[in-house]
Amino acid sequence: MQTQFVGWPAEGGAVRRDGAAAVRVGNLILVGSLLPVDGAGRLVAPDLAGQTRFVFETLRRVLAGAGATLADVVKHTVCYSSAADPASVAGALAEIDAVRCGYFPNPGPTTTEIRVGLDVEGALIQVDAWAVVNEPRELLAPPGHWKWSGTGPWVQGWKVGRLLFISGQRSLDERGQVLGEGDIEIQTDHAFRNLDTMLRAGGGDRHSLMKQNTYFRFFGQGREVTDYWEKMTNVRRRYMSVPSAAGAGLRIQGFPQTEELIQVEGIGALGEDKHRLQPANHWDWSIPNTQFTQGWKIGPYAFIGGQISADNRARAVGSDMETQTRNVFQFIRNVLAEGGLDERDVIKLFIYYHGEGSWDQIAATRHTIDRVQREFYPTPGPVSTSFRVAGFAFEDLLIEIEAFAIARG
Repeated sequence: MQTQFVGWPAEGGAVRRDGAAAVRVGNLILVGSLLPVDGAGRLVAPDLAGQTRFVFETLRRVLAGAGATLADVVKHTVCYSSAADPASVAGALAEIDAVRCGYFPNPGPTTTEIRVGLDVEGALIQVDAWAVVNEPRELLAPPGHWKWSGTGPWVQGWKVGRLLFISGQRSLDERGQVLGEGDIEIQTDHAFRNLDTMLRAGGGDRHSLMKQNTYFRFFGQGREVTDYWEKMTNVRRRYMSVPSAAGAGLRIQGFPQTEELIQVEGIGALGEDKHRLQPANHWDWSIPNTQFTQGWKIGPYAFIGGQISADNRARAVGSDMETQTRNVFQFIRNVLAEGGLDERDVIKLFIYYHGEGSWDQIAATRHTIDRVQREFYPTPGPVSTSFRVAGFAFEDLLIEIEAFAIARG
């Protein structure tokens, strides 16, 4: 399949502009992080509405460069920043919706909204997207499913060819009210049961799930982090295939409703021509015999789960960002090799990192990640989505990276 790299529009939308804004391979288009900055990296507006409008205008122009429109978007993720109180959280999403709803037809794409740290001082929103052109699609809308508390053209899922794109699944009822307030086990059960329902609606099941991201909110420290992850994961395992999907577990600042503790999204692929990518002598998880998976290859697609700098007992390796980042990219290389692939096949990276301190310190952290990335992925390389997280599944980790690849030829 021919690969097309799509450059940045004249008016910004990114901080790092030495790569592409989007990559198109066949009929599939992946758009990297779009931020409200101009070509010089300067913030385009101080307010959320102005930033949101700029980001979605940039998305529209990037898609046009790839031969697509906003009507072709099947999945998009909105990362946003706000104060943590309920009024600020709800107000921020309402302000975003007032703008973005006008950009999409009805039905529109799947959606996931998470509160995270962004790369640029003053930035309040970031968006990335997946689009598919010239392919028949089927709307996935199981009866009795949960609903959003607000209005919008968002959908629970799309089946496009053999791929299933599923919105961030939440512990909500049909009125958009949170179920299991304050209880991570109840909320995890609801979210994963909803994910299971969506996979079946698309003609698959939990074995069809290739990529699964679990976002969760928790602000404990030390061993509490792993204990909380294990408590949540013991519920998740009730709904996981054996072996499981590849994915990432990310501690974030929060969700559109402050009572929410978890949200899970996924991409599935139908068919039996899949190959588990599980290198020997790789890092491992803290719960033994989990049958978690490092990656899957199905047809031309390869989904590489979140790689971390850890040993085979889930202990962090390396105390600095450079060491951990280099270890992570090497682990990605090893997983790719299991499928007969290498970095040239990767079209999208998802980079999640822990960065605190002043904005100069955050910029230095980001520079370190970029520098190591270029050792493995020369320009133009894959597109990427990156944001700062509150932490990971285990203590002392600084970075986690996923990859999506399409085999050449």
